[in-house]
Amino acid sequence: MKQIGSEAGNKPQVLGTRPLTPNESFARAIQCPDDEVNLAAASLYAAARENPGLDVIAYQGRIAQLGARVKSKLLVQHTNYDFIGTMYEVLFEEEGFTGNTKNFFNPKNSLLNEVIDRRKGNPVSLSILYIEVARAADVKVDGISLRKHFVVAVGTGDERIYVDPFRRGGLLSRKECIGTVLGREKISGADLDDLERKFLSGVKKRVILRRLLGNLKIAHEKYKQYDLALSASEQIQLLDPANLRNLSELAHLQTKVGNFGDAVDSLTRFLEHAPAGSNTEQAESALRRLKAMTARGTEEPAE
Repeated sequence: MKQIGSEAGNKPQVLGTRPLTPNESFARAIQCPDDEVNLAAASLYAAARENPGLDVIAYQGRIAQLGARVKSKLLVQHTNYDFIGTMYEVLFEEEGFTGNTKNFFNPKNSLLNEVIDRRKGNPVSLSILYIEVARAADVKVDGISLRKHFVVAVGTGDERIYVDPFRRGGLLSRKECIGTVLGREKISGADLDDLERKFLSGVKKRVILRRLLGNLKIAHEKYKQYDLALSASEQIQLLDPANLRNLSELAHLQTKVGNFGDAVDSLTRFLEHAPAGSNTEQAESALRRLKAMTARGTEEPAE
């Protein structure tokens, strides 16, 4: 069947059917092999959940334009340093992208459309932007998951260079990156080649999206925006249905907003799939309380 796009650009539809919701569009964006996932599109569809009418195609176009500017400045034969220098020039000098250090937990730092508009974001969202602008310039860049941080890597082998988009494209040594993961005291005299292979491999795109949505959920919880935190948790569940930790957190947020029946379903699934021998006493107690509440038809106000 023929597909058409809506005026808003974020509601692909099939003739004769209703437009897709942002959640449905997000689910469709991740229903492909991991290396085929379009990080920009998936991130924008995730943001569309709390930005009705978000023009996903327009924002993808803006990313493509940034990539075209980078590509136009590069020689056909260029080094990794040439590329990194050009990315710095376009993204951080000309466009002014930077990490939001003053208000790190602002939820807007995890919404790619807001990052593009405000030129500010967190380590994951700015890394996604860097990866996608690079892809538009026909250069492959990997996402690197560190402890409490996220960076990118350009190149492979001895020519691999680590870049920190949150700190305006600053360069990091592999020793600095590994130290972030293990602690500096544990890498003295260690085989850095071996540690690099173990801890600095590029992560899958679904892992990057999971980090982005996890940050968004935490940010909304800090501002007590539990309905929006729930939306992020629901999208994490779409990404990773087997994630028991998120399933438990999903039930908690469903309870917070008064969706007790949904919370019962989530906790029931959690207990059905919890590994044998794991401590499930708290979940079992919560499930009993929720079942009693739904049986009485009562509601508790969200805190």
